[in-house]
Amino acid sequence: MMQDAIAGDVVIVGGGPVGLCAALALGHSGRNVTIIEASQLRLPNEEGLNARSIALSYSSVQIFRALGVWLAIKKASAPISHIHVSSRGQWGVARLYAGDYGIPALGSVIESRHLIAELLRAVEASANISLISEACFEAIDNGSKVEIEFSHQGQIRRICCDLALIADGAGSLARSALGIEHKVVEYAQSVIITNVEFSRALSGHAYERFTDQGPLAILPLGGKRYACVWTRDHQAAESLMQLDDADFIAELQDYFGFRLGFAERVGQRFSFPVRRTEAASLGKGRCLLIGNAANTLHPVAGQGFNLALRDIAGLYELLQSDVDPADLADAYQRIRQPEQRRVVSLGDGLVSLFSNQLPLLDHARAGGLAILDLLPPLKTQVAMSGMGFGFAGNALLRGRL
Repeated sequence: MMQDAIAGDVVIVGGGPVGLCAALALGHSGRNVTIIEASQLRLPNEEGLNARSIALSYSSVQIFRALGVWLAIKKASAPISHIHVSSRGQWGVARLYAGDYGIPALGSVIESRHLIAELLRAVEASANISLISEACFEAIDNGSKVEIEFSHQGQIRRICCDLALIADGAGSLARSALGIEHKVVEYAQSVIITNVEFSRALSGHAYERFTDQGPLAILPLGGKRYACVWTRDHQAAESLMQLDDADFIAELQDYFGFRLGFAERVGQRFSFPVRRTEAASLGKGRCLLIGNAANTLHPVAGQGFNLALRDIAGLYELLQSDVDPADLADAYQRIRQPEQRRVVSLGDGLVSLFSNQLPLLDHARAGGLAILDLLPPLKTQVAMSGMGFGFAGNALLRGRL
């Protein structure tokens, strides 16, 4: 049975963090936004050492500031004031300090459950945003008006809108329904995510350690807790997942070292294959792809969610202009594709450079990090790119609407 159509300015397919952020941005502009999400949107049932986390670049902090949610998010996050980059077994290191750039932090780390909770509170408080959960996407008609069909409470419903944002993840059903192709790049690696307590925690210190098996990131969560994001080849990752906590900690300590003292406790471990997906285009007609529906990145640079927020910031500014709706997809691709391609190339380059086991590259990698540490202009360029300011900014990246 088909219910009568609902009408709105914007429909967002997918109510994850990216979809929620897009709704807040476009809701601020006065548009009526409807989010349809397949799940019940329950908060993640994760506590303490078992909570998964998201690293926020400084540009993401600015976007959240513009959307009016940063103060709430800040209370639940831990700042990154110092980043230490090294290559295992080599002498070169690079160090980035927030104070060198006149900012309080290079970024922040927040547990996913806290971020989702604050975004949901802001969405529910907005008079311009409606959220329909347990709404499964069925079909899309991309004409002069976009019509989306979804199943909800045993009925098929239809919603009409001027603009649809597709934010339903790497395996996007809506993207496929639009006929937008995508490619998948396999890295022959898996990532292990867990939280660790260290005996000598240093406030605000984050570490990126490259090894010939893949990168290891240790990110502050506050107190003694750190988020661990460890990429290894599939077989090694599977072996690590089989270890008991004591043996896993010993292996982690061997790869990371003792900069934070001893690893005392480890939380539940999660593991999944690392792959990159890339849509052939960022939109069609009045339908645009954001988040993982557009690009899923290697976790080496921690840029996936942050890149999606910058896509939203670019779209927000584009919609303030007089762009013809018929040209919207082309305009969006024109302003966002250059940075997306550069971030993808950076991630792939880091994976290739630091995972290559050729002995002659060891000294080159170490020397490169040392040179980076000794050349302030080059280090500033790297820092600005990591913070999300590699391309021209816009109002949201300046922290205001």
